[in-house]
Amino acid sequence: MTASITADLATTTAAVAPSDLTASVLRAVPRESSPFWFPGWRDAEAALLDAVFSARASYGGPNTGVRGVVATWRAHRQGRTDDLAGFAACDGDGLAALLGNRQRVPGNRTTKAAAVVAAAAALTEAGVRSAADVTDTEQLRRAVVDVPGLGDRTWQCFLGALGVVTDDAAALVASFLREVTGASDDLDPTAVDGILAVIADELAVDVPTVRHALWRHQRVATGRRSPAPPRMVRSDARVTSPSGGDAGV
Repeated sequence: MTASITADLATTTAAVAPSDLTASVLRAVPRESSPFWFPGWRDAEAALLDAVFSARASYGGPNTGVRGVVATWRAHRQGRTDDLAGFAACDGDGLAALLGNRQRVPGNRTTKAAAVVAAAAALTEAGVRSAADVTDTEQLRRAVVDVPGLGDRTWQCFLGALGVVTDDAAALVASFLREVTGASDDLDPTAVDGILAVIADELAVDVPTVRHALWRHQRVATGRRSPAPPRMVRSDARVTSPSGGDAGV
């Protein structure tokens, strides 16, 4: 089944634009309304802010919600946001005031800003300064999850926002694509990469943007037990299903 899906997608012609698969993806994760259609962050400070502030919050647009928090910090740092030691000059209250956001972490133990400062300090102590130092290791995971109010979802979000493809992130993207295509078997990494490449080509974006959008959507959807994404509707009309899912946070 995997081979046939990949083969079908590989032979998609320009005469079908967008393809059945891409159309189904866009019904589940609309580019007009989803905030997830960007490739993620490539700097550690932005990714950490994203991971902490996105818990139980609206992701927002470029200048609102979580992305507004990142934009405010980037402006403060004049765009140089790939050195976690940059948070060392802040205390929790000072950072919350600067960001204009006093939301609290799950469990209400502290502000999200204070949790960011604590996590940055722990990661710096563990040897992380920039995005290039971030790997999926137990030592770095513990640095994040040991901060009160943070946990494995924060850690996975931090990695995903940086474009680190973990087993967890890959499984979420593969499950989304399997639901959309109606595949009866799991999609292996090669098949997933091929499908993402086809979608990216049709939408004139890069693969990291597609992967990030689908990972974010599925992460939110599975967290709130949302309906599965709409099944692919082929042009021969042999497969039909109602649309479903959305990109809200």
